[in-house]
Amino acid sequence: MKHLAEIKGYLQAKGLSTLLPAISGSPKMLTALIEKFKDQAIELALKTVQGGEHMKRMRRDGINSLFEMAKRSLPRLSKETRKKFAVNLFFNEMHLGSKARNAYLEEHGEPPPFFIVISPSMRCNLACYGCYAGDYDKSRELTFEEVDRVVQECKDKMGIYFITISGGEPTIWPHLFELVEKHDDIMFQMYTHGMNIDEEMAKRLAKVGNLYPAISIEGDEENTNARRGPNAWNKITEAMCRLRDNGALFGFSATHTRLNHDALMNEDFYDKMVECGAAFGWVFQYILIGRNPAPELVPTAQQRVERFDIVEKVRTTKPLLVFDFWNDGEFTEGCIAWGRRYLHVQATGHVEPCVFVHFAKDNIREKTLTEVVNSDCFKEARRLHPFCDDHRRPCSLIDNREVLPYLVEKYGMVPTHDGADGIIKSPLRDAVVKTSLEYEQALEETKQDHKVENYRAENHKVTVQK
Repeated sequence: MKHLAEIKGYLQAKGLSTLLPAISGSPKMLTALIEKFKDQAIELALKTVQGGEHMKRMRRDGINSLFEMAKRSLPRLSKETRKKFAVNLFFNEMHLGSKARNAYLEEHGEPPPFFIVISPSMRCNLACYGCYAGDYDKSRELTFEEVDRVVQECKDKMGIYFITISGGEPTIWPHLFELVEKHDDIMFQMYTHGMNIDEEMAKRLAKVGNLYPAISIEGDEENTNARRGPNAWNKITEAMCRLRDNGALFGFSATHTRLNHDALMNEDFYDKMVECGAAFGWVFQYILIGRNPAPELVPTAQQRVERFDIVEKVRTTKPLLVFDFWNDGEFTEGCIAWGRRYLHVQATGHVEPCVFVHFAKDNIREKTLTEVVNSDCFKEARRLHPFCDDHRRPCSLIDNREVLPYLVEKYGMVPTHDGADGIIKSPLRDAVVKTSLEYEQALEETKQDHKVENYRAENHKVTVQK
């Protein structure tokens, strides 16, 4: 019966991969199909959702946003992108991956990560201020064989069919397309500055169909050029239009700082991303790590609170699937790092809990990824989760200030580049604590007004005893 179910699931995905290109020229038929899938997805999601009406509304809005993005994006995507999206998502990730995930759960007593981030190289041809990866050793890289082995383990042992490539600048790593073409059953996302995407690369991305750029941009032309160099805005938006016109799936990535707050709060930015063809977007927050950490760049507590509203508005009014790495803690039931939902393999092979937590204990050159995920250090971090009973403060780095120093000291985690430990020492730690306390207070002051219903572990409190 299991084999029959697998065959049925595969045929459904293959049928969808054939059907999508066939009906994309008929907006009416495509819209009808997407609406049918949307209704089924919402019904399934609401059956399994925890929490009250607020959480249900968040889940419903998220699914609506996904399918509105699909209605807009699918007709313009290349045939190969539509096929890969259908098979890799609807069969490999949702069905084929479940076998390995169930086996992992039975063996280890908890589910595996949902995805991983790999940074094969930290090289980059830019020198942006505030770059979180700016202080990594640029001379060391993972080989194709090492990355290939990790990716294969993700599929075989953890059922992971969604992998993010970061860095550094991924398009500089010479084996990028070799990797995604070999593992064409995986959905790859890459974080890139986008300025290396010429016409030839845009065509190749549309042809491979399973590598989706998330292009860094800072909200408006002034802030983008100030951080990424003269004429960066034009270079980036031109690259986006190349991807759009060639039928590649892509999105944007924006880092929220104190300087570009007004630009990211402006709907014009998101309208511009829609115009350029972006299908999804990630909003991150500037953190005091990497190149020349600057407390004056950290968003104020009130600015972070205001970010909730613009992201919610974009999700409900724009055909963009937008994620907020920190402020979506309610949606993810807290922090997703430490192998709970994801982790980061960086260019030296060290495995970090998160791309923003630059400490490590283990290396994939010495252990399997499965062994690292189930190390005492990572397991204790997951045992402490959720680190706070308010999931709007999910992070072990900037929100729950006692967690990271405790784990670093107890397990002898080492900084993964010079100066990485500055964030748990004064004066940077003083700045982290100050902003964290201000944000906690801001949440208390807006609790009644903010559209948040407690989605919490009752009376949970982190206990970090040495």
